[in-house]
Amino acid sequence: MKKLIVLAAVALFGTQVAKAQFSKGDVILGGNVNVSTKSDKVKGADSKTTTTNFGISPKVGVALNPNWVIGVFAKTAFGFDKDLAGTKTKTYDITPGVFVRNYHMIGQSKFAFFAEANAGYRFGQKKVADTKTDTYNGFSVNVLPGITYFVTKHFMVEGAFGGLSYAYDQHKAEATGVKTNTSSFDFNFPKEFSLGVNWIF
Repeated sequence: MKKLIVLAAVALFGTQVAKAQFSKGDVILGGNVNVSTKSDKVKGADSKTTTTNFGISPKVGVALNPNWVIGVFAKTAFGFDKDLAGTKTKTYDITPGVFVRNYHMIGQSKFAFFAEANAGYRFGQKKVADTKTDTYNGFSVNVLPGITYFVTKHFMVEGAFGGLSYAYDQHKAEATGVKTNTSSFDFNFPKEFSLGVNWIF
């Protein structure tokens, strides 16, 4: 009897694990929301800036097999700064692009590690006291790790860490028309973390 119970439990668990994977042709619809607030104060000076950032990043992907997913995304980021004098600065950044992910199940669990590479075209602007001061456009490339938990066959939650990123932008000062090219390479693994949800169809 005990053996029968054990075999039944193993069979049930194995079925659940088998479901906790992608099948070729599955469509993954989801995204994440990012919110952060920070305050910068100059030591010894009566100066303080409060920054609030939030963004919504939807994505759609298609499974090529149980391990590989490709798709498109649209990352958005909106920022609001307010200094001690009450001057408000508003920014937005929009990045549509493509991504590819490789998933690896963790043993017999419903957890999976993933590695993602994505690239996108980005554009945005900055306003100070409701006056547009800067616009820009460029591109970015990112490589990042994450972890996914298959709650059910059709729903999963995930957490992604900041990884390696490269960005190139061309800024235009609205007052003078002067254009400036900037590039940056960042390692954000310990600095960024985002949560997301996905539905599988």
